[in-house]
Amino acid sequence: MYSFDLQNEPPTTRELETIADELKSRRRQLVKKSCIADGIHGLILLILYFGDFLSGGALVVTLILSLIVAVVLATATREKLYLSDLLAIAVTSVGTVGGVVAILTVGMSQPLGAATVAGLTAGSIVVSGTRLGRELKKVMVAIEELKPVLADDEACQAVQLLCQCYPELQQYRQQAAQNLRPHLTYGELAAMQRWHDRHQN
Repeated sequence: MYSFDLQNEPPTTRELETIADELKSRRRQLVKKSCIADGIHGLILLILYFGDFLSGGALVVTLILSLIVAVVLATATREKLYLSDLLAIAVTSVGTVGGVVAILTVGMSQPLGAATVAGLTAGSIVVSGTRLGRELKKVMVAIEELKPVLADDEACQAVQLLCQCYPELQQYRQQAAQNLRPHLTYGELAAMQRWHDRHQN
């Protein structure tokens, strides 16, 4: 994802537009990959259902459980994953497989073979959903950060206050204005806030 460096010259409007186009292209690729993965998982589960290997209720339980876990992992995990995060995702995925198999076989009296296939499919949904969901979230945040703080009075006041406190930030703001960008972006505001936090410590 794009990161604003306040020690370099501010990007021009055209450069920001190019970055935004690249991010939107990346978003389309991720959505396409997600649709393909969903289609494959759905096809496997439909084969189990229409082949009379699983009941409709078992199919619904598999989908709901796997999707809930995938959404939680995609949205709740930290932006930068550490070993502990990767282990937690792996354990959760394996737990989802075991949970689905146990629920279907013990709780719903489904065949063990079909329940195992459904469980593995659920685990795959969790892994792919978490990975693609995290990437899509990063791209969406990056696209939002490229938007100017034009109509956001609170953000504009924050930029003004930070520039008053730090001459370096005021110089950056003036350079952006010279590049015909009178309003900074949300990403630049976030970079300024990180600058402020570093100098406060």
